[in-house]
Order: sequence, then structure tokens, then C-alpha cells
Amino acid sequence: MAKKQMKNLPVKIVAVLILVFVAVAFLRGTVMKRQSVIEQGPAARSTDVQVVDGVQQVTLSWGKFNYAPETIMLKDGVPARIIADTKRLQGCFRSIQIPDLGISKVFTESDNVLEFTPSKAGTFRFSCAMGMGAGTLTVT
Repeated sequence: MAKKQMKNLPVKIVAVLILVFVAVAFLRGTVMKRQSVIEQGPAARSTDVQVVDGVQQVTLSWGKFNYAPETIMLKDGVPARIIADTKRLQGCFRSIQIPDLGISKVFTESDNVLEFTPSKAGTFRFSCAMGMGAGTLTVT
């Protein structure tokens, strides 16, 4: 009987290690999610666009597993500037595509600004290059 217990010992050790790994990953994810929500604050969730020198301006950042803000409200015919927060945007989220407006851009640390003038009213989907992150651009 002692041989049987010794034979099962490696299986038990592996099972315990897997459970510990899953528990640590879960707890780490929960803590990171809470920290992300705290770091965002109310401003990151806001869809408010500021007008600076006659240009509609919004900062695009990372939110709750998606872009923040997810909805951007702009006025038709008024120049717009989307500034990417390249410290928070990573991977494919550093790209933005607005197919219905013919806009495509990859943000870098040295080029983190997209400027355009909305030329038609409507609701337009924007996304990263892979389509994993998405949002809505509403032009009125």
C-alpha cells in the first residue's frame, strides 16, 4: 500500500501546484482589475470632448478591457484631435481604424495624434487593427 501512495505522490504534487497557480492568477487578476478602475477615475470614463483653440480634443486611453472612452461625441465640420495615451495603450490598441470615414492610424510615442475634420453626421464604429477593441464615434 505504501508503494501505491508513493506512486500517486507526483500526481498530487502537480495537482496542488496547478491549484496554487490558478488561485494566484485569479487573485492577481482581481487586484489588477480593481487597480485599473481606481487609476482610470471618472475622467477616463467620460466622453467629454474639450475644445482647444477651435479643435475638438479627446484623449484615447485604456479602460475596462477596451478603449476609454468607448464613445466619442464630435460636432460635424469642426476639426478633431484624438490624442493616444501611449503609456496605457499597448499592442493592437495602439492602432485605430474608422472604416466609414476612411481613417487608419498607428500611434507611436513620437506620433500619438490623429487629426481630422468629421465631414458627415452619423454613428461610426472605431476599432483596433485586430478588431479586439472597439468604440463608437458619434458625429452630430
